[in-house]
Amino acid sequence: MRRIRGLVLAISSGVLITGCGGDAGVDSSGSNAKTAAGPAAQQEAATKGYALSTAIWSRVPIGVCWDMSSADFARYSAQRNWTRSAVEETWAQNSGAQFAGWQRCTNDPNYYGIRISVEDNAASGPHTLGLGAMLNNAAGGMSLDFTFRNWSPSCQGREEYCIRRVAAHEFGHALGFAHEQNRPDTPSTCNEPAQGTSGDTMIGVWDLASIMNYCNPNWNGDGKLSATDVEMAQKYYGPPPLSETLYALTRAQAPAQVTAYDFVSRAAKASIDLSLTGDYKQVDQMFASADGKRLHVLLERSPTSIDLATIDTATNKVLRVTPIGPWLTTLTGYSLQPALDGPQVYLSNKNVISVIDTDAGTLLQKIVLPEDYDLIKLATPRNDDTNLYALSNAPGTKLEVLRIERASGLIRGGYPAGSASGTVRDQFAVTPDATKAYFVSASAPLAEGSLTEMDLESGITRVLTDLPEKKPKFLAAISNQQILFADDNNTSPSPIILYDVASRIRTALLASSNLLGYMQYEPATKSILFERSGIWSANELKQRADGRYRNTDLGLHSFTSGSVNSGVAPFVLVAR
Repeated sequence: MRRIRGLVLAISSGVLITGCGGDAGVDSSGSNAKTAAGPAAQQEAATKGYALSTAIWSRVPIGVCWDMSSADFARYSAQRNWTRSAVEETWAQNSGAQFAGWQRCTNDPNYYGIRISVEDNAASGPHTLGLGAMLNNAAGGMSLDFTFRNWSPSCQGREEYCIRRVAAHEFGHALGFAHEQNRPDTPSTCNEPAQGTSGDTMIGVWDLASIMNYCNPNWNGDGKLSATDVEMAQKYYGPPPLSETLYALTRAQAPAQVTAYDFVSRAAKASIDLSLTGDYKQVDQMFASADGKRLHVLLERSPTSIDLATIDTATNKVLRVTPIGPWLTTLTGYSLQPALDGPQVYLSNKNVISVIDTDAGTLLQKIVLPEDYDLIKLATPRNDDTNLYALSNAPGTKLEVLRIERASGLIRGGYPAGSASGTVRDQFAVTPDATKAYFVSASAPLAEGSLTEMDLESGITRVLTDLPEKKPKFLAAISNQQILFADDNNTSPSPIILYDVASRIRTALLASSNLLGYMQYEPATKSILFERSGIWSANELKQRADGRYRNTDLGLHSFTSGSVNSGVAPFVLVAR
């Protein structure tokens, strides 16, 4: 198979042309590579690749425009779409390297991005003028071929196949990644010569499977990134941005309805009908799975008939409705908590924890504690996949914090937590590292309680005397040293409190004249989302550069008809 060889000096631009792609040849049979590395070159490493660290783009999204006439822009619509989808399905889908625009280029001297020209030149073929940000606003910074009459005629009749593979490879260069065979540690079993601009940073060992490697047995990696191409892209551009959807409970009673909104644009994406057979009474709970792939909605058909609807957040379709009534020991005092594994949910009721696979609608495990215990709330800290933590009524009126081994269901630790408060009993949070727990504890039965911290290794408790609030609500441990909650003391204003347990600094982020109806912390953007009772419009509280928090009404409303049972989340933000 013919390759474009050598380093071609671009006198006008002062950079090396990274000529790429080669002739597609008989690529479809996988025999296009002249040489391949032996097993020694396939040693595992954390990350592999060859990057020019000085050419990484300083910000995203990176603009993309086409240097072509309006007639060609229209003529090559399909080819342009193949190029764009190839880039979005490789680099953009697997990293934080995002691209925008994709329109015809203008003469803007401040344009930030890649200018693509289309030509069919047998001597140069597809190429880039250097790597990464060296292409910024450079005319002909990237050149692609859409016709293949002169360069790689074997692509005629399979243009989409070739355009996609060339585009994915060239955009690797546009992000700052050099040819893998240019590395000084390239083994002798790969005799493809170095070509184009080289990198300055070798990451891990040489990677035969890289889309940037001419010795890859599959031409341009068959248009797919290797696992280590993905790791290299994420090293420089971070992980791919999360898709965030806000699900608002727009009708809480039959026929119930959940509306899915794109969190960035606020546009409605789907309306999810939960009427099903229509004989249920109301929605009792709504929450997301830990991985964001499922939304769970608890439907009460009657006091003895309760179902859990599971929604696929990729398609916004109802996957399954699981009756949970048969697994309830008593029809009062039950709660649901997502497990760290996507499809699993913990149903806690009296002294029993049922582990349910919501995809299959089956009971996986039943954990039965001594009868004297009455579970109040579970916690599943994200960095402890071995244990469950529970706040429970112990015999009498005392509270106890339990550490329960998931696999065996055995109680591996139990610590006295004082008496149950006469006003607050269901607030419980555990730090991500599972070292501290937070709850409301009182000095005597039915007395007014105070927020309390427990060391989960020793069981030693500390009353957080810096916090005067007696009725915390939506308590969450958002880090190993910060807790977040709203004050529900029936006074005006009703604040949102951020408390640093190490420095003991209490910060009131927002004072509202309305009580908070719901609050959720969003770790990806470090935003606080909430709704106020009687208003039912989602708000975002986000920290600004000066450290203060700005409140924005997102204009996404819930409960447009019908009343709501106390405790139902009016919205849930899901990131996946």
